[in-house]
Amino acid sequence: MSKYFENLNGRCRNKVAQRLEFESITALLNWLTEINILRNRCAHHARIWNHETANPVSVTGLDNNPYFQRLDLSPESRKKIYGRICVIWYLVKKIGLSSTWINKVADLVDSKPNIDCCPFTAMGLPDNNGFPRELFEIQPR
Repeated sequence: MSKYFENLNGRCRNKVAQRLEFESITALLNWLTEINILRNRCAHHARIWNHETANPVSVTGLDNNPYFQRLDLSPESRKKIYGRICVIWYLVKKIGLSSTWINKVADLVDSKPNIDCCPFTAMGLPDNNGFPRELFEIQPR
């Protein structure tokens, strides 16, 4: 997806970015690239639960967006899987209004065994109480 977006002419890139409420094409390209890297790590069975990327997802231009204000992503969480979950859900909500993807992700995260050396915060989550469903406005488990 990131390569397709990169190959679009400027006018088409702007239309896509506007549709997704991005002020910066660079930020959208950052997201698509990071999602592509995540997909590749999953496809090749690499560790993702506590992996820290060198390129944190950017929320530049989305600072006033109520979704990102509510999430209040820390610089650390933007480097982890939690940051990717947040941006993927933002995109999914824009194009697939009836999606229940975030519920499945929340259930999967919450099914993690409670092991002291593997805290939820290692995934970039705000605390060790499980997936923060209230921040995503989804029902508790």
